[in-house]
Amino acid sequence: MEEERIFFNAKVIRIEGLLSLDRGITKGGVIICHPHPLFGGNMYINVVTVIARIVTMWDFTSLRFNFRGVGESTGTFGGGTTEQWDVKGAIDYLEEKRKPPMILVAGYSFGAIAGLPVGVDDNRVKGLIGVAPPLEMFDFGFLRECPKPKLFLCGEHDTICPPSKMEELFETLSAPKWLRILPGIDHFCYDRKGLLEGAIGDFLERMAQP
Repeated sequence: MEEERIFFNAKVIRIEGLLSLDRGITKGGVIICHPHPLFGGNMYINVVTVIARIVTMWDFTSLRFNFRGVGESTGTFGGGTTEQWDVKGAIDYLEEKRKPPMILVAGYSFGAIAGLPVGVDDNRVKGLIGVAPPLEMFDFGFLRECPKPKLFLCGEHDTICPPSKMEELFETLSAPKWLRILPGIDHFCYDRKGLLEGAIGDFLERMAQP
């Protein structure tokens, strides 16, 4: 996977990111949001890197970035609220630079609470991917009326996104929707070979169909 280092604006904040190289074929673009900045989350975390690789394997453009206050992104941590401006900035940048046929938003852990609300509200975003949304820490009720295609991945042994809570929330959501409970996985091991690739690849294939 080849990427170029880029910077874009999120209001007055300068955000550092990695954009996959343009190979001339793209079925869409995926904004990838990383885990909690105060607990070591950044765009280089294994799970985020794996998602970016899967995205490019399926001929989508990937854009992963560091939230404000992380790496070379300016600004300070905003609890998940001002980080939504960073996600909006990423969408604006991807749309301007690549003009993809569709845009999806994917968030891992904290990245889901920062990214998915933006994906719900922004008409440019056509689908959502939530990997281990931290249901024990945040309210994801904003997803209940969202009619966009949604994929959720939850580890069998995840205590921050417990499968029982994920299933309970999932039942309240509007279709189209998909949920995969991944065997042998806790909150920090979602990069186990093959499990993410199969689930996310299937979702991207569905989204790319006319």
